[in-house]
Amino acid sequence: MPIDKAVVSIGRSKRNHLVLADQWLSRHHAEIREESGAFYIFDLDSRNGTLVNGVRINRRARLQDGDVVTLGDQTLTFVQEPTGSVVLSDSADPELDLQGTVVVPTEHLLAQARHQEDTWEKIVAPSTRSADDSAAIIRQNQVLSAITEASMALISDRPLNELLDFILELAFKVVRPERGALMLIKGESGELQVESVRTNSDRPDSASEEITFSRTIADKVIGEKVSILTSNAMTDPRFRSQDSIMSFGIRSAMCVPLWNNKSVTGLIYVDRLVQEKVFSEDDLSLLSSLANVAAIKLENAKLVEQMIEKRRMEHELAIAGDIQQNLLPREAPTISGWDITGTNTPCYTIGGDYFDFIQRPSGRLAFALGDVSGKGAGAALMMMVLRATVHSAASKKEKDVVSIMSETNAAMFHNSPEQAYVTFFVGDLDPETGELLYVNAGHIPPIVYRARSGEVERLETGGTVLGMFEVAPFEQGKSKLDVGDVLVVFTDGISESWGADGEEFGEERLGELVRKKAKLSASELMNTIQKEVDSFSTGRATDDRTLIVIKRP
Repeated sequence: MPIDKAVVSIGRSKRNHLVLADQWLSRHHAEIREESGAFYIFDLDSRNGTLVNGVRINRRARLQDGDVVTLGDQTLTFVQEPTGSVVLSDSADPELDLQGTVVVPTEHLLAQARHQEDTWEKIVAPSTRSADDSAAIIRQNQVLSAITEASMALISDRPLNELLDFILELAFKVVRPERGALMLIKGESGELQVESVRTNSDRPDSASEEITFSRTIADKVIGEKVSILTSNAMTDPRFRSQDSIMSFGIRSAMCVPLWNNKSVTGLIYVDRLVQEKVFSEDDLSLLSSLANVAAIKLENAKLVEQMIEKRRMEHELAIAGDIQQNLLPREAPTISGWDITGTNTPCYTIGGDYFDFIQRPSGRLAFALGDVSGKGAGAALMMMVLRATVHSAASKKEKDVVSIMSETNAAMFHNSPEQAYVTFFVGDLDPETGELLYVNAGHIPPIVYRARSGEVERLETGGTVLGMFEVAPFEQGKSKLDVGDVLVVFTDGISESWGADGEEFGEERLGELVRKKAKLSASELMNTIQKEVDSFSTGRATDDRTLIVIKRP
């Protein structure tokens, strides 16, 4: 956690900057304060005290890099982060075939390292080894030991931000540079972003100095997947224009790609300023091998974080889906002389279809069905606005269907994104007479089967879709459901389901199905429609499917 305030409070209370859920901590346990460039931890008369490096402090203690602070069962490590920055210079560079510079394809370095490892066991017996053989074995054993240690250290799971710092820390351990930086490729533009900076020098200004190296080198390392070593940057013409290198007298520098065997995701840059210490080609091979192991670990860590985030999102969507389903009717109203049912099957965990039954103060039954444009979370949120508005408008005795629709349209206009809209149908049924008043706002016309004639009619009267215009004209339609008549209101998830041959289920096919199965109960007819659509589309739902079936037996 960055200490970016003059005072950072720590404790159990949610009012602290750092909240630690630990029963042994006081509500306001301790504070970290910055005073004249130094950092101090203050114990706020806590119940169980504050320890620094295992020693309980009386009132305050100055924090040094690496100090371990213990509060209850929690341990915090204070890290004095370097404030240096990294700059990629855009200065033009000559060709990269200059003296003092080694440019090696990273894959060659890794293949060579694997080959050397495979041949160690075949080296001649100790009694017949030459001095060069023994030196080579010692050197390669050092390389193997360092890579093995790095590989074992990288096995443990760490948060991604900690892992980046740890990788650079390992690089400092195995090749011992004075300065270094780890950069990752970010965004679609492929820009390099500094993720970790580290210095290991006794010079007083080393922690805040600017690290500058050539953008051409960075581009070549990433674009061509090569590792670059310059054994004397003071004499390398590519670096002569770099003020920082000339002023600090860089003796040696390396830049290697973070390559995960599939793609390059960033780079590691290190350098040395001390004249008598230069990097060797063994160092380049070692750093390249470490970067390869680290890049694979980074890729795995990203996949793990993505999996965790995916599971979290799936859990939250499941909760949202349960909430949304609870907003829809759990069962249809029971009205003497009528058989009524409805259902909603979202294509995803949450959806944008809505249906409802609302008992009106006048004794009439309002029913509604809508289809919000789009899918997923946005459509689900609009559906909730739609439901709240319809319930509010329909609960008023004096509101007719045109007024309900106009009020709902205004609410959707003011509470939905541009280009979002809702196709909507609202009906107002008199259970005594069978009179049906309705408005169809751009929705697929519901089907009415007439038992007396055997014909199928469509309810089309109304107006435009909701939410596109603040004020829109709507016209009331009127119909009547007699004994044996059936009304089916549906969304396009039913009529536009696709078969294996690319053909739609279609409104005509649905109308014919209703006509043939009109003698079934409302729930039986609803189930029949669902099964027919599933069979036709071989179970592949591409949209939410919602139905209302109202029958007058």
